[in-house]
Amino acid sequence: MATLVLGVVGRALLGPIGGIAGTLLGNSLDRRLLGGRREGQRLANPEIQSAAYGEPLPVVAGRMRVAGNVVWCSGIRETASRSGGGKRGPATTNYSYAASFAVLLCTGPIDGIGRVWADGRLIRDAGGQWVFPVMMRLHQGSERQPPDPLIAAAEGIAPAFRGQAYVVFEDLALGEFGNRLPNLSFEINPAAPAQPLGAAMAALAARAGVDLPATGQFPAVTGLYAGAAAPLADVIGPALRASGAVLAAGARLVGDDPQALPLMVADQDQARAGGDRGAARTRQQRTGDANLADAVELAYFDDSRDFQPGLQRARLRPGLKIDNDVLPLVLSPATAKQMAQERLLRQQAGRRRRSLRLPWRFLGLTPGDRIRLADGVWQVSETRFEAFVLHVDLRRAAGVAAMAQTGDGGRALAQVAQPAGLTSLVALDVPPLPGELPEAPRLWLAGAGSAPGWRPAAVEISLDGGASFMVAGQLPSAAVIGTARTAMPAANPARWDRFGQCEVELLGEAMWLESRSPDSVLAGANLALLGNEIIQFTTAEAVGDRRFRLSGLLRGRRGTEAQVAGHAVGERFVLLDPGALLGLALPLERLGETVLLRATGSGDGASSPLAVTIGARGLQPLAPVHLSARRVNADLVCRWIPASRAGFGWPDFTDVPLGERSPAWRVQLVDAGGVRAEAEVMTPQWQVAAPPGPCRLDVTQLGLTLGATASLPIL
Repeated sequence: MATLVLGVVGRALLGPIGGIAGTLLGNSLDRRLLGGRREGQRLANPEIQSAAYGEPLPVVAGRMRVAGNVVWCSGIRETASRSGGGKRGPATTNYSYAASFAVLLCTGPIDGIGRVWADGRLIRDAGGQWVFPVMMRLHQGSERQPPDPLIAAAEGIAPAFRGQAYVVFEDLALGEFGNRLPNLSFEINPAAPAQPLGAAMAALAARAGVDLPATGQFPAVTGLYAGAAAPLADVIGPALRASGAVLAAGARLVGDDPQALPLMVADQDQARAGGDRGAARTRQQRTGDANLADAVELAYFDDSRDFQPGLQRARLRPGLKIDNDVLPLVLSPATAKQMAQERLLRQQAGRRRRSLRLPWRFLGLTPGDRIRLADGVWQVSETRFEAFVLHVDLRRAAGVAAMAQTGDGGRALAQVAQPAGLTSLVALDVPPLPGELPEAPRLWLAGAGSAPGWRPAAVEISLDGGASFMVAGQLPSAAVIGTARTAMPAANPARWDRFGQCEVELLGEAMWLESRSPDSVLAGANLALLGNEIIQFTTAEAVGDRRFRLSGLLRGRRGTEAQVAGHAVGERFVLLDPGALLGLALPLERLGETVLLRATGSGDGASSPLAVTIGARGLQPLAPVHLSARRVNADLVCRWIPASRAGFGWPDFTDVPLGERSPAWRVQLVDAGGVRAEAEVMTPQWQVAAPPGPCRLDVTQLGLTLGATASLPIL
């Protein structure tokens, strides 16, 4: 802040020269006030995919997550499909998109790839299992790899990208990613899960054509990543500083090993090297605390959080002087924490420095070696051999770091690549559900998957026996589907069934049934199809994995009274939630025909289509109720009460609409010899000549289709 203020004031008072002077003075004040904090290099993000010329080729030693560079693409391919039209309503054109492309990962060769992420979501697990069908080829980056056949077929002449590892996706469906190329990242697999840092740096140097052997002790790292165009020294420099290793003369890496036995140097060795008795054999100096950092911060890639950037800090005392560094390393939080603490200890111990002269027989000493003098252990930082005397610069060696705190990378949400799995598709021909009154045949489609990664699928329909399919719609969400594990007993549909119960087993682990109050059930909650009967339940008791015991029942709901008997183990169970069902309207002239339905979700592949006969339960008038017949003189007077499919409640205690285009009933008198009399009437009553013996009255309401028949024996 002082830099800005004094720069502006100086320029206003004294012109440009005053502005420069004010800026310099303000900069000095800022450093004093703020403790001289410096900003280190930001940690590069290797997970952002690019598609540009001139991008540097990443070099990976060990295991790392990289995004790479899109180096070829055939363009996005559009596929159009039509649905509807004719008597099904206006035609709809649906579009799907796919693309074939190649992604350059890093310099090769590599052993393979493990997990794959798309837009941050795991789509392939470490075992190679994709969550949806994907055709991908890996070229491991050998110097003899051939061109990819797809690229060669599309381009004629195609590069082989020899020495570079890359993958080619063929017709990747883009619907999962908003119809665009996703941002992909890939886990590069090593020959081992962890390796010493020295070995990783040596492998990286070898990729650059430099022989850099490593000796000594190094911390274990998961991987090393070089993703920017920079000299080798800039890449391995932060790793050397963080680990305490040095680059010794003769181009070799020497790791710091606090537990190694130091070389003993006696006082007489120093005395003989002293030459002139009046010359000082050693010089010592000590740096003040004001010039030391208060804390050390190390940025790294966290292997416990899918290679996300991490930061570990070691603090000596409160203050603003922070020594920070960016490590191109994949580390565990505990290793990064220990490296930060050890670096802080080395800085504190390194305040004390000294130099001494030794005889030529100590020429084997190199930077990084430890020697023991009378006053403790020192580490060699530099050596010079002049006039048969070895001049050695030393710094005080730090002891073994006692970790005061354990490194913690923070909470990470573990991603599991969950394959979508097959769709269990169910077609329901049921009476009208709440809020609907069909005027054409319709099916309700319910779908779900047993795999945890299942996602709602589209449904296609064929009206020509499978010769062609067209899109019918998209399943809104997973329906609650299961099977009965006990047989539901028969009961009176006119009152609560307090004693009957049934156990059902649901399809997936994520599915659940919950209990509701009687008032909620009477208002429409917990409506379900069991076999061919629609029921409601107040209590859903979990009795095992995916198993529930249903009780507190209302039976024969919405005109299914005739289905209260005849239940069996293994019949289907579907919770009738309109928000999870896809309604499919069909032409009236298709009534009685068979259509084919198939799900086209990402995990369905070439699943067999479902054959369904188009019924009319949604159109079928309900059977009349409360039939009565009495003999009046020579006639038989028959009456009944219509049942309406327009409404199954009685909210205001008045008659509900009939729900049909016109009131009409077909009535018959049937005895042992057959039909004795029949008629079509427009009112819910019929007067006919009484037959001489016992008979049966059949009443059927007429609508777009024949309704259900109610019967009454007459003696």
